[in-house]
Amino acid sequence: MNYSEDDVAHIERILETKNFYEILQVSTNATDEEIKASHKNLALQVHPDKNNAPGAKDAFIAVRKATAVLLDKERRKEYNEYLKSPYGFCEDKFDLSEEAVDAILITAGIVSAIGIAAGVIATGVAVYKWLTGGSKKEDEELRYAR
Repeated sequence: MNYSEDDVAHIERILETKNFYEILQVSTNATDEEIKASHKNLALQVHPDKNNAPGAKDAFIAVRKATAVLLDKERRKEYNEYLKSPYGFCEDKFDLSEEAVDAILITAGIVSAIGIAAGVIATGVAVYKWLTGGSKKEDEELRYAR
């Protein structure tokens, strides 16, 4: 084991966080300089060449993605608008799973449980897991089990 508990904690925090501001630990009013400073600090902590803990590469990619979006004025504006939208709680607005779409539509009252009766049990379980942080692998297994 060539990594510490702190290394693992940094990685877990980043991987469990979906909000780009929270990943970088900056405010929504952060300047480009603050974002760059946070990126530098976090990148050094989770870079796969410096941190051998499981998930370091994924955490590093998440830090880079968050930084790229927040430093691009147009993307940042779109991201901020997205966070304020009813869909802001979703992980990726362009890559919604079937279960996420069902959850949004049911919550919005657009589709009733009767409207998706054929998959209501599998969808209900998948939505529950999705809302409670179930793994994507479990969601995929449920999708293929239908």
